[in-house]
Amino acid sequence: MLKSNFSMPLVIGFAVSFPLAVDAATYELPLFGNTIGSQQEHIYDGKESLAHIAERYDLGLAELRQANPKLNKKGYLKKGVLIQIPGQYQLPSVRQAIVVDLSQLRAFYFSKDGKTVSTYPIGIGRGGWETPAGTTQIISKQKDPAWHPTEHILEEAEDRGKELPTVVPAGPHNPLGAYAIHLGFSGILMHGTNAPSTVGLRGSHGCMRMYANDIKELFYNVTIGMPVHILK
Repeated sequence: MLKSNFSMPLVIGFAVSFPLAVDAATYELPLFGNTIGSQQEHIYDGKESLAHIAERYDLGLAELRQANPKLNKKGYLKKGVLIQIPGQYQLPSVRQAIVVDLSQLRAFYFSKDGKTVSTYPIGIGRGGWETPAGTTQIISKQKDPAWHPTEHILEEAEDRGKELPTVVPAGPHNPLGAYAIHLGFSGILMHGTNAPSTVGLRGSHGCMRMYANDIKELFYNVTIGMPVHILK
């Protein structure tokens, strides 16, 4: 995999890099500026769903649609259409441990040696269940977690005429996915999901949903007690 030690943009095919990615979602921290990542283009094969394309490029579905407003027009998406992949991101003002930028719907993990940053799309809390801003820390980690809906979530489901179980065991129907990182804010986790198309949207009960590969990578990189900065 190519790496760049240059702070100036590099033009490679369709993409402009600031700098080149070390791997799919990990970048060398730039010497100058606050931009990482590169713009790309994807040729639609006529079969993939937009949600699948978003996950392939580690984007939220809303990010992909925002960069391609014509995708919302009926009949526009046909084989051979060029889809813009918005792969450039602004680094947050805080650059330590884990930083969640709610405005970008992204989480950033800064390596312990201070040389690289990884970024991941996240789904966050919807209206009335907003993800809290502030500084907290990781209090525990759990592989194959069971989901215990809170009393408020059970009541909300009942109001909609839906009955939820009090416990959902680990498995394909568990909304927490295979990994969960518990934060100091009560009831707030960073976790996987059994509904990957909701990553990058405001649709949770305050937790941060991540793609399966992303939460797995983050899970094994972070430690209990690590600070987590959640920015508005």
